[in-house]
Amino acid sequence: MPTGRRAAVFAVIASAACFATLGILQRWAYQHGAEPMSLLAVRFALAAAVMAIAQALRDPSSLRVTRGDLGRFLAMSVTGYGAASLCYAFAVRMIGPSVTTVLLYTYPALVSVIGWLFLSEAFPPRRIAAVALTFAGCALAAGVFAPGSRIAALGIVLGLSAGLGYAVFNVLSFRTMRRTPRLTLMAYTFAMSAVEMAVAAAVSHTLPSVAGWDWMAWGSVGLMVAIPTTAAILLYLGGVQRMGAPQAAIVSTLELPFAVLFASMAFPAERLTALQLLGAAVVLGGVVLAEWGAPAGEVDAAAV
Repeated sequence: MPTGRRAAVFAVIASAACFATLGILQRWAYQHGAEPMSLLAVRFALAAAVMAIAQALRDPSSLRVTRGDLGRFLAMSVTGYGAASLCYAFAVRMIGPSVTTVLLYTYPALVSVIGWLFLSEAFPPRRIAAVALTFAGCALAAGVFAPGSRIAALGIVLGLSAGLGYAVFNVLSFRTMRRTPRLTLMAYTFAMSAVEMAVAAAVSHTLPSVAGWDWMAWGSVGLMVAIPTTAAILLYLGGVQRMGAPQAAIVSTLELPFAVLFASMAFPAERLTALQLLGAAVVLGGVVLAEWGAPAGEVDAAAV
């Protein structure tokens, strides 16, 4: 494996570990008065500010974008990251985090299908097998086959919509990063998503709950902005830029076993079962299958 590709794989794995802390931090925030929609609005607003300031310190001129860029950022938010976050939040309420996570992780397959249908990208048998294997591993690790699992039709639609939203974000961000710095891209996308979430929170009458948050809720939000938002996104987009969206999406499924492991450490009642350990191993097998002998697939990194 070429050095540049190896670094990209490690970046996406580190991103998956960062993303995997989100569920724990969200639970802590909920336990201290936060509501899903208002939490998303505050998280995205703070993340947008952090990324805009960081990019301004590096290259202030790069924050000036065209109307076409704004349209692309809006598309990434409305049909991508923001939409996925909104669908995910409601799906978790309806069908629980385990089933929702499995549905969310249809997005690696959807990224490959979108690339194949609309971007003339290859969809070789090894990638098909890797996607199927990682999906099966996700199902096992998330405990979908555990007794008492409940599934609601609307929850399934929302969970699949979250997966589609992340797939669209993957494809659009990969193409946009060829000429737009990562920090600029995400600052605008997060800012637009913050407005969308604030509107949703206002409509659901949960926006005023922000005034009642205690220091634990605000601390959880701060960690969310630093780890599963800023660090995770930048690491992931860096990997996408060098290895391509389909491969990065497959490697990122390591988030699920990381999430299961971290949850068992933070909440002792959620111990790993034999099936969950098997699922984690299957996901790892899918990642190895996807990466073994894969071409470098790097793109121009001048926009970083």
